[in-house]
Amino acid sequence: MVIPTLSIVKGSYSVDTDAQNKQVNKTIDSLNADKQALLELSNKLHSTLDLNTLITLFKLDVSPILNLDDVYYQASDHNEAFDVKGRHMVSYQLVLQKKDLGEIALIRRTRFSNKEQKFIEKILVALLSPLNNALDYQQAMSLALHDPLTGIFNRFAMDSMVSREIELSHRNNTPLSMIALDVDYFKKVNDTYGHAFGDCVLKHLTKCVKECTRTSDAMFRYGGEEFNLLLNNTELSGAQELAERIRKHIEETPCTCDDQNINITVSLGISILNDNDTQASFFKRADDALYQAKETGRNKVIYQDS
Repeated sequence: MVIPTLSIVKGSYSVDTDAQNKQVNKTIDSLNADKQALLELSNKLHSTLDLNTLITLFKLDVSPILNLDDVYYQASDHNEAFDVKGRHMVSYQLVLQKKDLGEIALIRRTRFSNKEQKFIEKILVALLSPLNNALDYQQAMSLALHDPLTGIFNRFAMDSMVSREIELSHRNNTPLSMIALDVDYFKKVNDTYGHAFGDCVLKHLTKCVKECTRTSDAMFRYGGEEFNLLLNNTELSGAQELAERIRKHIEETPCTCDDQNINITVSLGISILNDNDTQASFFKRADDALYQAKETGRNKVIYQDS
């Protein structure tokens, strides 16, 4: 059941006019009486599994009827204040079979009447099922693209994201760099402390890398103990500086697992996108540089230019 909550925001607002109210009420009355219209709205909302598209479709249908300024939606894992700025807001917590689907807010410059609120509650019912489907789809896609152990992107996500970034780099003539990194002597860690301890090390490494990178830098677990970083708008000097910062931070930060402290190191390889690069050649140079770093002593950064 949808439970409404009304919030009137203090500030300046326009006064309702009789003409406006009559027009709104006439539209609401016609939709209340026409179950077919609500069914058509439900069918339209069921036409997409994309969350943003779904909310946009709902907004486009409802806004002209209620003279809305905006419709805001946030999922249950967000808790941000809606941008009202002196206007009036009616917000609803959306629940389907005890599942929290988030909150939606309808905003405009004039007060919402009781009749309008009852109308809103009725049409929100048409939103619940498609919203639930969109959220389930979003979660499934997130799980498909992320590594369950570390929470970062997986190899499947890397394939599509690298391809897109290469295309953007070529089109916009902007630099693109890749760093491949691998935990040194990881097999020895697993053999000595066990695989659960090894998993802890990989999560520790992920945390250390994220502490060094920008939010725009994408990190992937390529497989086992090998990771890749994709750095847009980053020249060779920037990639080398970041790789060295990561290497040093990991070396100087003990990993604590099950009340045991160990120090780990990583080897890193760098490639910079060339004009004639494919996804395979771009990745291979970073991987070859990583292999060279491991073969020549480990715990170092190597750049592969050809």
